[in-house]
Amino acid sequence: MRLAFVTYRALPQLSEDDRLAVNELRQHGVTAESAVWDSPLVDWARYDALVLRSTWDYHERAEEFEAWLAHIEHLGIPMWNPPGLVRWNMDKRYLLDLASRGVRTVPTIAVDRGSADTLAGIVARTGWRDLVYKPTVSASGYRTARVAAGDEANHEGAFAALVAERDALVQPFVQAVMDDGEWSLVFLSGHYSHAVKKRARPGEFRVQTSYGGSVTADAPRGALIAQAEEIVSNLPGPWLYARVDACETEGSLVLMELELVEPDLFLAYHPSAPRRFATALRQLVAGRRTPLSFTPRSITPPHGMDR
Repeated sequence: MRLAFVTYRALPQLSEDDRLAVNELRQHGVTAESAVWDSPLVDWARYDALVLRSTWDYHERAEEFEAWLAHIEHLGIPMWNPPGLVRWNMDKRYLLDLASRGVRTVPTIAVDRGSADTLAGIVARTGWRDLVYKPTVSASGYRTARVAAGDEANHEGAFAALVAERDALVQPFVQAVMDDGEWSLVFLSGHYSHAVKKRARPGEFRVQTSYGGSVTADAPRGALIAQAEEIVSNLPGPWLYARVDACETEGSLVLMELELVEPDLFLAYHPSAPRRFATALRQLVAGRRTPLSFTPRSITPPHGMDR
């Protein structure tokens, strides 16, 4: 069995975390190689399956990435996570869809590209006094900004420039990110595996390590795991991985992001996690599960979404 772990040009040999999974697979006789998604030198047909991992520039080149997904589909090569699920998850308006299904998400307003909407107007409509805005297709804090109460005027130019180029989201800032941090609960092939807690550095609201954030292994209580299980139950199967990024408020989770494209799975933070990842992948490639259907309710699914 020959697998490709799909990455991007800045990380041609994969992340340290993904190499843990590659080493675990090797112990079971499975060869997993790194392959750069936009490289013209890769012969994708030589692989039995592809695993999306560190394609961390997809949000900057979304149309090219979607074209590559379509190419892989045309070749008929199994990919995890599946292309239809990936397309749906690339656009953060999936949060609106999940909210319509009863998932407790951070409130979200979508602002279409070219809209004349302003931050001041959104504040007037919603009463939100502390905002975050970002592109609908983004990752790793890309073009994400926080707007403190009364500071809308200083951000209107940047917000207008963003909306002139692409669709955007506006959300209320969730104070729990600063107070208690953000959970990342990792699921593998439908089952809870492990979790970490991410915290922002002082003076910063973004929890990513590239902005000085920290990550620690942690164990959420059972009630939070059950709530995360309910969130991922909305997804069609089979899928290899899902990461539930959420904050705890009033004793329950508020979903911030549901990561299905290329999330860091924090395998290094739990000794048995690489083995669980390798086992889940081997079972999926062996075809032991049957896909389920999935139809988003509140938004029009992106082109190619499995129905």
